[in-house]
Amino acid sequence: MSQNQEIDYQHPTKQDQIRFFGFTLFLVVGITLGYFLGIPRYYLGWFSFAIASFSVAGNDAVQTIGTFIESKKSVHWLQKILVFGGLLFFVHLLAWFIHGGEIHFHRLDSIPETKEFNLLQLLAPVLLVVITRLRAPVSTTFLVLGLFGGKSIDQMLTKSFFGYGLAFLVAIAVWAILVKVDPHEYHEVHTPDPVSERRWSRLQWLSTMYLWVAWLFQDTANIAVFLPRQLGIFEFLAAVFILIFALLVIIRTNGGTIQRVVSEKSDIQWAKAATIVDLVYGSLLFFFQAISNIPMSTTWAFLGLLAGREIILNVITYKDLPYLDTFRKVGKDVVLATIGIVVSILIFFLSYLLYPEQRTSTPLEFWNSTNQEDSL
Repeated sequence: MSQNQEIDYQHPTKQDQIRFFGFTLFLVVGITLGYFLGIPRYYLGWFSFAIASFSVAGNDAVQTIGTFIESKKSVHWLQKILVFGGLLFFVHLLAWFIHGGEIHFHRLDSIPETKEFNLLQLLAPVLLVVITRLRAPVSTTFLVLGLFGGKSIDQMLTKSFFGYGLAFLVAIAVWAILVKVDPHEYHEVHTPDPVSERRWSRLQWLSTMYLWVAWLFQDTANIAVFLPRQLGIFEFLAAVFILIFALLVIIRTNGGTIQRVVSEKSDIQWAKAATIVDLVYGSLLFFFQAISNIPMSTTWAFLGLLAGREIILNVITYKDLPYLDTFRKVGKDVVLATIGIVVSILIFFLSYLLYPEQRTSTPLEFWNSTNQEDSL
């Protein structure tokens, strides 16, 4: 058994936690010193970009390759990084060519480029690292882009809550149909037929690649916001290398502590279940991308999908399971995600108070705009 299989990354030891939070404190001190010593914006942005590559991808890995990790623990990590790292490179290379050096897929069009970072913006990725370690599936869009978004944050909120509701309803409809089509599979606790599992296992590679591309289109902006909008060739290669290295760490640690959000859900370790989740979720992300360029919380859409799926499977099939247990698992994810939004908005207001020269909207304008007609 390899070392990667022996280590339980979802349940770190006390010593692991001490090392982690010690390193996190080191990052906070380093960024703070760099900020007050006047290190140029360009270098501070790249440093925060590197941290955001790990924190954003690490928190959102649960919704992209999380189901793949859960059902493919026996697959060697090198095979995974070649496929998903290679896909990451070519997708961003295509964007870089088509969009004149930009790699955010137009998700930052509504957010003006920051001339000078403030300290809260630079520290946001570090806060996200801590939240991810605490197994909270928060919205990286709100926690990071919320500090840059100004007047567009209300549109981000509207689109994200709409995403949760739509994903919830789609999940109920899809899995209600699947249960009717194949009641044997869903009504009994069973081990899939090995031949069928191998067939679905091959399909799962394709479905995860499909979802991975959809996520990159949506959430690369949450990381790229720290970089210049137009990248030169060497800047592009450096950015992609950092992103691939962050992905390697996520794969090697089997998703880390936050992976439990997926692992505790019903039958998600089987290839067929994971494949269908990826296809439905990826299609939802492509749909949201098509309707507007406004950034949204993909985390909320993912949690809505899992919640609808878990509830309908319990209601239709698992008659002997306590409903409170199902709602506890679903409600815990929503509570943690809501706390993430609250923290993000509080940081947004704190940034407004501390850095008046970077104000793009007032608190009154922000709250009033949520009552106006918003374009999704």
